[in-house]
Amino acid sequence: MYKRISIFFLLIFIQCIYAQRIVKNENLFAFIGNKISVIEYDPNTDSEKVIGIEIDEETGDTLTVKRKSWVMDQAFNCKYSIEKNLLNKISQDTINFKAFDHYGRPQFEKFDNVILYLSKNQNKEYYHQKYIHDPVFKINGKWIGVLSFVFPNDNLELWKKFKTKKINKDNSIKWKLGFCDVNCQETYYPKPYFEINKGIVYPKRAFKIKDILAYRMMTTFKLQSID
Repeated sequence: MYKRISIFFLLIFIQCIYAQRIVKNENLFAFIGNKISVIEYDPNTDSEKVIGIEIDEETGDTLTVKRKSWVMDQAFNCKYSIEKNLLNKISQDTINFKAFDHYGRPQFEKFDNVILYLSKNQNKEYYHQKYIHDPVFKINGKWIGVLSFVFPNDNLELWKKFKTKKINKDNSIKWKLGFCDVNCQETYYPKPYFEINKGIVYPKRAFKIKDILAYRMMTTFKLQSID
């Protein structure tokens, strides 16, 4: 008599972008972080779990019922120092969290300093709110930042309601554009907030940190209050 193993394959996609945007204030953490490390790992290691035992009605064999999950995104273990808490204080000086990205490595890692938005899962582990980040820079001892156009339908009209400060006259703040055609550039790097020249992005107008946070609460996370 042989033992049959019944395996249920369940494809689990990481929460879709918009589902991740519905969070509660108490489980949303925002801070200015300084990159220490971003290391890729395989999220599908040990993904098969035994969920029960059944008896085959015809043969009397014991059946081991298993479930195998499959994450379709690339996964990363990230470590950042906390330069400044912005929403819901994280007490430690450094933090470890997981990030998932369907398109490759997370875009936030290209910046030394960035506003990151995290939440906790059921195991009390921190994870990154998928794709959401805003680059920041310290100029004359004060933090200012640029809004990251994460979604094509982000509210550019709301951007215009916040005052900005001209920065980067010497073009010392810059990063590589990557693959992004003209339509992409108009969507994700709108003028006059950014200038692009020969494949390099130059931020030109910066927002106050409190205004960046207010924008995220009203749009990305659909929360009107940051108290």
